[in-house]
Amino acid sequence: MTSSTENGLADRPPEEIPQHPSLTVAATAPGSGVVVFLGDSITAGAHWDLLFPEVQSRNFGVDGESSHNILGRLAPVIRLKPAKLFLLIGTNDLGGSVDEETIVSNVSKILDQLKSALRHCRIYLQTVMPRDADYTARIESLNRRYVRLAQAKSIVLIDLFPLFEDGQGRLRHDLTDDDLHLLAAGYEVWRAAISPYVL
Repeated sequence: MTSSTENGLADRPPEEIPQHPSLTVAATAPGSGVVVFLGDSITAGAHWDLLFPEVQSRNFGVDGESSHNILGRLAPVIRLKPAKLFLLIGTNDLGGSVDEETIVSNVSKILDQLKSALRHCRIYLQTVMPRDADYTARIESLNRRYVRLAQAKSIVLIDLFPLFEDGQGRLRHDLTDDDLHLLAAGYEVWRAAISPYVL
């Protein structure tokens, strides 16, 4: 998996970005109780069907995804009419030096569109996971904004950051090999954190 800073995806328009297979396959059985995971390469790297075999899930994670680009690819998610949706986005924006105000504005628009189109879907906003020390202050600041945003929109917020940080604001070394993406152990931590909401 590669980050937006490595492949330049964050600055490309949505139609030019390679899509995860879940985005190009026609939605099957809309409204059948599917659980959607929406985000970037951290989401894309999970085998959600194995982590949660009890539910039908779809992985809408895309490598290099930014908050701006998610706005351009919500239609397949909406057509699927999921019962639950878990959003994790923002780390590639920070890697691409997108300002915090823009990120929060984009995420706000994402939530508004999803809430308007999916009135029976339970939407969960997740805080951005830690990276290396250079990102700590910006991630913590953005996550504080996410808390306020979730409260304002009556969205459940799942605070992942403290579960993944090493006590000094960095991603735990036992959960990653590149200070960004997760190893299998990291996905197990994530699974345990959101299990009460997925199941």
